[in-house]
Amino acid sequence: QPDPRLPAVERVAGLTTETTARAYPFPLLAEQGVVEDEFAGRPIVLFHKAGVSSALDARQISQGKDVGAVAVYERTADGQALSFSADGKGTFIDSQTQSTWNILGEAIAGPLAGTRLTEIIHFDHFWFAWAAFFPQTELYGE
Repeated sequence: QPDPRLPAVERVAGLTTETTARAYPFPLLAEQGVVEDEFAGRPIVLFHKAGVSSALDARQISQGKDVGAVAVYERTADGQALSFSADGKGTFIDSQTQSTWNILGEAIAGPLAGTRLTEIIHFDHFWFAWAAFFPQTELYGE
């Protein structure tokens, strides 16, 4: 049975451990730009950046719906927990040092320039597929 919590073809970013699964809906990520959370005891951040077209919506990918890109990182650098916000220019600013970060998790300006966040492996799927493999998944924002 399809999980009715989201539309079947809603895109989600999924995280898993041996015992837990959590899905983050792309529309929520797109709206917020940045989502901070804790997963498996680790402080994490999800960045969303517009500008990636769906390969499934049109005859030419460039004409597909903009679904954006999502990246997931531990939100610590040099042992310091960071809080982020989207700056509306496709990059992200941390509150603690005012450094600017790109979608690749690299500080590109500010005191932490050259620092990289630790990437968290995640999976971008349609909701129907994610929920089929992880039926007990937690849905972020629920």
